[in-house]
Amino acid sequence: MREVAALAFVAVAAGTVLPEAGWNATAHYALVQSLADGTPRIDGHLNQGGDIAWVDGHFYAAKSPGLAFVSLPLYATLDAVGKVPAQGPTQGPPGARGVSKEAVWQVNLVIVAAFFGLLLLVRYAADACVPGTGLAVAVILGLGTMLLPFSTAYFAHVLSAALGFAAFALVLGRRDSGLAVAGAGLLAGLAVVTEAPLALVAVAVAAWVLVDRPRLQRGGLYVAGLVAGLIPLLAYNTWAFGSPFRNGYSDSVAVLGATGHDVVGANDAGFFGLTYPRPDDALDLLFDTQRGLFVLTPVLAVAVAGLLPLWRGGSRREAVFVGSLAFAFLLYNSAYWIPFGGDSPGPRFLVPLLPFLALPLAAALAAWRWITLATAAISAFWMIVATLGGAYDGVSPTTWVSEVLEADNLVGSVVGRRRTAELAFALPAAVALLLAAPAFVRPAERRTRAAVP
Repeated sequence: MREVAALAFVAVAAGTVLPEAGWNATAHYALVQSLADGTPRIDGHLNQGGDIAWVDGHFYAAKSPGLAFVSLPLYATLDAVGKVPAQGPTQGPPGARGVSKEAVWQVNLVIVAAFFGLLLLVRYAADACVPGTGLAVAVILGLGTMLLPFSTAYFAHVLSAALGFAAFALVLGRRDSGLAVAGAGLLAGLAVVTEAPLALVAVAVAAWVLVDRPRLQRGGLYVAGLVAGLIPLLAYNTWAFGSPFRNGYSDSVAVLGATGHDVVGANDAGFFGLTYPRPDDALDLLFDTQRGLFVLTPVLAVAVAGLLPLWRGGSRREAVFVGSLAFAFLLYNSAYWIPFGGDSPGPRFLVPLLPFLALPLAAALAAWRWITLATAAISAFWMIVATLGGAYDGVSPTTWVSEVLEADNLVGSVVGRRRTAELAFALPAAVALLLAAPAFVRPAERRTRAAVP
């Protein structure tokens, strides 16, 4: 119970932050509003954001619909009781109206809930691999990786990560359960409905499932679950675009201009913006001096190194799975036309990979405890600064620090601005660390498969 409470306080800390009402968030929000009106078209809910598509004379959100589907019940309830903040005038496409941070925060509660669920899954998976490390690994990932800032932003990354990792967690240690295999397929499909690149996870989990016999039966169950999970996406595409295999990405707006769709084709390069992996971009994603994954969150470099003790400790299948998936995500991300995805606290398209690194991170924590904790502290510093300092408004970590120190331009909190925002975040985060403190200092339990060389 204490461990669950610790992770709950991490989520509470994230829930105090008001999300930025930027392009990504407001595109999702426009789709939620439109679905509440019974249409996939966002003509009636244009806002200040981009990330929109122009198809056959109508505007659509250039987003997968999964996040909007999950958010719809909460939004509809708030709308029914008159608690949705009013929209005001703003710059943007003709007829656009502004979206307040408070409005985005309301629907972002589904992301906070997904964040909490993901931390629980991470705790389970890390303990299953290296007993005694689960809570520490979950807190490190929750406060010291991009999962934290993106749990406070109305992006689909954390929700898709939760669904994708849940698919894997369901078959981790349950290799004889047909129901678990079908459930993993269902969750993997729903992850793809939320973000298309989660197809990488769906394929990886399929490979994991097919290692065990009977392969034909297990493969059939997984595919059946996967197809069932994809039905909402196929149905939405048919409803919105007239075909289950057409989507808004191919007609996304590159330049809004006076009409809101002056230039269409933001993702025209290659296959929906994907061309071929570029080594220089791959290196930047990891080592860029401003936003490289290993620069801002060095604990993840330790996690990757943890693949070695994970392998040596007997978890070879897990090591191959995580290593292969990490390589696949890096190749995919380095092939995209905008690798960092705009202004963000790191390479945001790698967020769905992060929970899978819990397994080698657990091994690293058992093998190199103090190195892991030292890099975790550095990582947590940068991710907390990014979360409170408005990392979506600029790419310089020094700017994030100055925003936090000045406190005038903090992203804001549900309980107020300036120093109140820092305090509202810091109190539940401190409680989480206090509850989790014993997990950081006690050694992991040793067993045959424990990841200690």
